[in-house]
Amino acid sequence: IVITHCTDTLEETAYFLNLTVKSEKPVVLVGAMRPATAMSADGPVNLLNAVALAGSQEAVGKGVLIAMNDQINGARDATKTNTTHVETFKSWELGYLGYFQNGKPIFYKASLRRHTAAAEFDISKVTALPRVDIVYLHVNCDDILVRAAVSAGALGIVIAAFGHGNLHINIKPALIKIARSGIPVVRSTRVGNGIVSRSANDTDNKFIAADSLNPQKARILLQLALLRTKSPEEIQRMFDEY
Repeated sequence: IVITHCTDTLEETAYFLNLTVKSEKPVVLVGAMRPATAMSADGPVNLLNAVALAGSQEAVGKGVLIAMNDQINGARDATKTNTTHVETFKSWELGYLGYFQNGKPIFYKASLRRHTAAAEFDISKVTALPRVDIVYLHVNCDDILVRAAVSAGALGIVIAAFGHGNLHINIKPALIKIARSGIPVVRSTRVGNGIVSRSANDTDNKFIAADSLNPQKARILLQLALLRTKSPEEIQRMFDEY
């Protein structure tokens, strides 16, 4: 299956499908950074490569893939990194899964995290996902936005926190109260690279660590997790596996 998609939210759709498609058949998302009217438009070759990838036996069981700029990215790790460049989708430190050479996809590695046919999420009877909001931390931030999100009906909160998932002193008490009330709170990071691992106080505070998922992908996983449970321990297990 090949899905043409705008690049702005392509990574979120790809990761959602990576967690919900119950098949090992290749699913490939593809977009373009230059319009068809531009010089050296990248859409045609990207689409050609995506079709070749979807029809490749080597792509079976690799999870949902992204085919752009002669590169093969996995849905879990790829993110848009540049506003205009054709090489915008990158997997940061973990790298590409493979490349296209003379129109042929060549793999060098695969994701070890659970996906597609091995995933536990079932949306066959789901008509709407739980509301989960992302709050981005900054200097001198306060708890207004997290309290507003809960008041608006958020059933989960993802924090784009500082550094290693560090929380500002002005917002942490409110987040602890929210998490202990039964609304899961995930600590991700605004940094863009690295792992947010469990801290010594996460168990007592009922916080969940996002591992290496960026905030927008942590939101997708938390939405699907909330279809099954509100237990922070069980949700943490999902973040560790997916």
